[in-house]
Amino acid sequence: MKKPFSQKKKRLIINLCLVGLCVLLIAGVVAVDAIANRKGDLELTREDAQAYIEKTLAELPTAGAECSKYTVEHTDIEVVSIESGAAREFIAHVKYTTPDVGGMYEAHKNDLFVSVKEYANKREEAGQKVNATGIQIHVESYVLSLLEAQPKTSGEVDVYFYDTRESEPVMYLSDEALDALLGGYVTVKDDVKSTMSFTMNGEVVSIEYDNTFRNGINQCFGLKNYDAEIPDTASPLQQKLNDLGDEFYRNFIEDNRWLYLVEGLGNTLAITALALLLGIVLGVVSALIRIVHDKTDKLYYLDKLVGLYISAIRGTPVMVQLLIIYFVLLLPIGIEKFPAAVLCFGLNSGAYVSEIIRGGIMSIDQGQTEAGRSLGFGFWPTMWHIVIPQAFKVVLPSLCNEFITLLKETSVAFYIGVADLTRGGIKIRSQTYSNFMPLLAVAIIYFVLVLGLTKLVGILERRLRKSER
Repeated sequence: MKKPFSQKKKRLIINLCLVGLCVLLIAGVVAVDAIANRKGDLELTREDAQAYIEKTLAELPTAGAECSKYTVEHTDIEVVSIESGAAREFIAHVKYTTPDVGGMYEAHKNDLFVSVKEYANKREEAGQKVNATGIQIHVESYVLSLLEAQPKTSGEVDVYFYDTRESEPVMYLSDEALDALLGGYVTVKDDVKSTMSFTMNGEVVSIEYDNTFRNGINQCFGLKNYDAEIPDTASPLQQKLNDLGDEFYRNFIEDNRWLYLVEGLGNTLAITALALLLGIVLGVVSALIRIVHDKTDKLYYLDKLVGLYISAIRGTPVMVQLLIIYFVLLLPIGIEKFPAAVLCFGLNSGAYVSEIIRGGIMSIDQGQTEAGRSLGFGFWPTMWHIVIPQAFKVVLPSLCNEFITLLKETSVAFYIGVADLTRGGIKIRSQTYSNFMPLLAVAIIYFVLVLGLTKLVGILERRLRKSER
């Protein structure tokens, strides 16, 4: 006869099957991703590239930016050739002829700023308001006349198109390519933004704090927002991983935002530990008062008071208790948020600990008490030497579970402004406008803490069962 498999062998076989299934699943995902990342049949002709570039340039000028429109309208391009790059890309070699905006600006920069200042002075002398739109209109007429007289510039530049698995290639217009195609346009815009002074009548005029001055000039060279990031040609799986990596960096690494979680975790553990100590003290005292009353009919009024406390705590949500304790009772007398949170969770835990302890002691057979009394022990020696040691084994796992519950309940402390773990995640969320990563991090931290504590409770319960045997 064949021997039946033992439990250990069964578990080993099941674990090996699960590992094998995971390996097959990962291999399948990698294979599908590799197939999806194969270079497709997408092609780019010279005519298509020329049409894409001309269309993109035509859409760049902002409404009312006459200098931008003039530059684009007088820019001629010719795609000379197309070649495939090492990645999923096409490189278009482009010849261009365009107004020399950069040359015009360098030759007449100071005169341009002086002209704007004179215009602004005339408006102010006439009691009229100077705004960016008025400056734009004035500068455009000045600049257009200079551009018309300025010789054109020409050259060659590479424009990249990327295969992102769309129906057509995605054109990437970098700052360098745009600057070349529009005769130094980007350089001029950047210089206007960074210029803080100019010379007028032999004196230096500061415009460091005159944003209206610089904005008015810049609006003449207005361009719509264009995407200066290289399109992502990675495989679908790699794109997801890249996105997750970027999200992780933005939410935790950038500006050391992970410190919010560390600080919050420390406060959460501190509140939990202090509240647990307070809860155990209150729970033990409350349980003993009720037990003494049940067994001796003494402490009647204290028993009623404890019963009211337990009913009130167990009958209302912990968040409502927190708000009442802080905003109604403690804030008016100047108590800080952290002590208020500890007091609230301690009172809440004490009510449940009281019932756990009382239930554990009451579960001990009455014969144990009678045996102690028959040996000459009084009420308290009997409780201390005989009943409580037995009850301790019964209530310890429940007390540990109460600790786990208390740890999770402290997550509402952020409602009164305590910098706990949950508030740390919410603070990151408020800065990055990302919901997924910060809240997931908070959930994972709580999960790991609870998982570890649950494991410890399980070990403790097994040891208690062995000691009973």
